[in-house]
Formats: sequence, structure tokens, C-alpha cells
Amino acid sequence: MQGRGPFRALNRTVNPALGLLLRSPLHRLAGGRFALITYTGRQSGRQYTIPVLYRENGDEVTIGVGWPERKVWWRNLTGEGGPVRLVVRGRDLSGHAVATKDPGRDALVRVKVDSRASSR
Repeated sequence: MQGRGPFRALNRTVNPALGLLLRSPLHRLAGGRFALITYTGRQSGRQYTIPVLYRENGDEVTIGVGWPERKVWWRNLTGEGGPVRLVVRGRDLSGHAVATKDPGRDALVRVKVDSRASSR
């Protein structure tokens, strides 16, 4: 796949449908592997919500970013990171995310979850 065209097509079709599914009572169909992350763009100040693959370990959620050179969203969370919201298995969570990338590896976004009290 060359360029960002395939990613744009995916973002405009599959991502919205997956977002609707993850917010619905049917979230169990995809909620074991997919979550929604909402972050704020550093330059625009706009909030963006996208589906991501995740792993949970206690109060940390880890998101692997494959092909990080073709994706820009995770770069909003580098350095000191920033606040995020997650929808994980139907639960609304909030936390602080920090993105890192080692040379030759995928980027990782680690979210330290603040609260697990909310559910859908």
C-alpha cells in the first residue's frame, strides 16, 4: 500500500461503523479487542475519537500503533502526553496517555486509567 489513500478510505468508512458498534449494547461483538480513544489535537484543540486495538493490564491500557510513520494521531500524546477518554468493553474510562516510539519498532500509547467506576 502506497500513500495515505487506503488509510483515508478506511478512516471514512470502517472507523465510524466500528465506533457506533463499540458505543452500542452490541459492543461485546468487538469490545474484547477494540476500544475507542478520544484525544485532543495539540495544534487544533479539536477532540478526535478513533477505534484502536488494545490490551489491559490492571490500571493500564496499552495501544500498539502499527505503521506509525503513516499515522499521526499518536504524536499528539508524545512527550508529557495528555488526557484521554476511552470506551473499553462498554465502560467509559479516563486517564493520562503517553506515546513512545523506539527506532524500528511500532509506537506504543500507554494509558494510566484514572477511574473504572463508570459503565454503560
